[in-house]
Amino acid sequence: MEQKKLINSVRYDKKIYYLSNKGSDRIGKGGVNLKRSWIQHTLMRNDLFILLEQPSDWKKEFPVKRNGETYLIPDAMFKQHEIYHFVEIDNTQTMKTNLEKIKKYKDLFKDIEKQFKHKPVLIWYSLSPIRKEKLRDVCKKSGINFKIY
Repeated sequence: MEQKKLINSVRYDKKIYYLSNKGSDRIGKGGVNLKRSWIQHTLMRNDLFILLEQPSDWKKEFPVKRNGETYLIPDAMFKQHEIYHFVEIDNTQTMKTNLEKIKKYKDLFKDIEKQFKHKPVLIWYSLSPIRKEKLRDVCKKSGINFKIY
């Protein structure tokens, strides 16, 4: 199928296959437009989904609205034991972007606490021990509930 250009592949730890536009057209799905830069991000999100025991209401890239406008788009979100969990994958984004997101989550979490009477959780998934430590420090200083994997 690779020779017929129906699938593409990229090598990380293992060879990863994904549909090419031609392969997608052949099965009637339409163009895929998968960017190679998003493959690692998607794999990390999928790893976390499995690690968290596959929450049944897991939503990927679900826009969170505030005052009728999109405020944040977490990489995933779900509810567990009636508590909202927001997932952020730390793959290639800058630490500055991560810090801005934490500020937004802090404000959003205040609204959620008032409305739903529970403290939501921000979950970070990163492969870098140094970045995990930085994220941990900022989340602690912000006073939000968080978990880091």
